[in-house]
Amino acid sequence: MPKPRVDTKNALIVKREEYVNALEAILAGGFCPFCEKHLFKHHRRPLIFKGRYWLVTENSWPYEGARLHFLFIARPHIEATEKISTVMWGELQSLYRKLVKKYQLSGATLVIRSGDTRFTGASVNHLHGHVVVGTARTKKTEPIRALIGFKR
Repeated sequence: MPKPRVDTKNALIVKREEYVNALEAILAGGFCPFCEKHLFKHHRRPLIFKGRYWLVTENSWPYEGARLHFLFIARPHIEATEKISTVMWGELQSLYRKLVKKYQLSGATLVIRSGDTRFTGASVNHLHGHVVVGTARTKKTEPIRALIGFKR
């Protein structure tokens, strides 16, 4: 039996029911939702940049409270950062800089989901990164909450 490409348990903790339903359909279909040939079966946002090694898009299911939420998705199906070449890291950096410039970001959080979803909090078992932009802090703003991982 092939390893599942999604982890619905992690999605149930912080995501909307609509997202969990999409993951359950993906699980039933047995495909990886971040592999390029399957990406747009459930993903509803257009590509912003397409590099040799990375796709950059808005997240179809952004974290609650995020002003902007982007995904960097590895084009080859890899699951861990240890598989990234120096060239691939360089392209990630270059595309991140382009994103910062295009959206005039004065601050953002970059989180890369790598490896076993039981420890990372990821809902998709395919190397990807989140770029999350909140709003300026005031007395009324709440922090953006995201599942980062679990301790052993």
